[in-house]
Amino acid sequence: MSVVGTYDVVLVGGGACGATTAYFLRQEGVSVALVDKGVVGREASWASAGMIGAESSPQRDPWFLAATTLSKELYDQLDEDLFDQTGRRIGYGGKGHLVFAANENDLEEIKKEVAYQQSHGIKAQLLTTDEALAREPALSKEIVAAAWMPGGRFLDARTYTATVAEAARLNGAQVLEGWQASGLVWGEDRVLGVRSGDDELHCSIVVNASGAWAGRLDPKLTHPVTPSHGQIMSLIGPPCGLRHNVSRANAWGYVTPRADGRVVVGATHDHWGYQKKITPDGMGYLAQIVANVLPCLQGQPLVDVWSGLRPGTPDGLVTVGPDPRAGEGYLWAAGHASSGMTQMPATAKVVTDLVVGREPRIPIDQLGIERYFGNEIPGNQNVIPRFMSI
Repeated sequence: MSVVGTYDVVLVGGGACGATTAYFLRQEGVSVALVDKGVVGREASWASAGMIGAESSPQRDPWFLAATTLSKELYDQLDEDLFDQTGRRIGYGGKGHLVFAANENDLEEIKKEVAYQQSHGIKAQLLTTDEALAREPALSKEIVAAAWMPGGRFLDARTYTATVAEAARLNGAQVLEGWQASGLVWGEDRVLGVRSGDDELHCSIVVNASGAWAGRLDPKLTHPVTPSHGQIMSLIGPPCGLRHNVSRANAWGYVTPRADGRVVVGATHDHWGYQKKITPDGMGYLAQIVANVLPCLQGQPLVDVWSGLRPGTPDGLVTVGPDPRAGEGYLWAAGHASSGMTQMPATAKVVTDLVVGREPRIPIDQLGIERYFGNEIPGNQNVIPRFMSI
């Protein structure tokens, strides 16, 4: 074995979580290597629809509410900071989330949802048909009402991940693409680094941020994260533009804008293992979302179709923190399920806190790997945000 580098931290997984954590750690003066089996940002972060905003979830709070709230604040700052450092915008913007009611049953649902979000301190407002159409002319005139969450934003997750990784590199992080982590380096009672074939990177702490592959890094450190396959597409947006993330109450699917005028439509949820593919059924499903959510898009040109693997978890929660099986040399930051970009910068800040020895800025009591050590797996593998399937 050959030791090819020694760092304070080695981050395994060059997606948005790993890259953002590398960026925050370098701001603290921590030496970092960010390694990825392929090109940085080309897995779940590449496929993400990138809808952002504070949101409460009865299945996942208090973590989810705290993480989505903090993440929105962090994105507001990162949008400016990353531009100052790299000269690149991250495709961040929008005027909120709109969830419309197409009938009276939908209306009752969004009334309940507005009240629920308001009770947890999230800005939410019930709009009449005319008010909703004034905010978003692309909506069908047949809608009954809409719920508006003004704090919602859209984000180009591809551009963001590439930009934050570049900022981390400019600030001194070592970024190693095509570096396939094949296992951990173990001492007598703790993790000492990461290996790739005959090469080793040694460090004080390994952070596992490898998404759907997180549970496969080392057989001693199992994690029930599984790939949840999603198909997604982009279209030329409506002539009037689109300013909000839009979905329909009581129905799957969403449409979210991009800064260049495209819109993104998603997404399917399938369990096919680690294969990525585009299927006729998937395209039919996405076409039905267009018809249900923004029928004005049905004649718009198709730009692109892609798929990706979300890191699905049994309870829909990320795993953040140490692992008692690994001593002091290892942290989890994996398993964001269907809403990774929504809560990801908060995860990166918490991991940074743990690395430098601070109390996590938001509680992580729910997120320990120990919750999976018993015989029963908690929760539901299809936990998603109440309004958005991201």
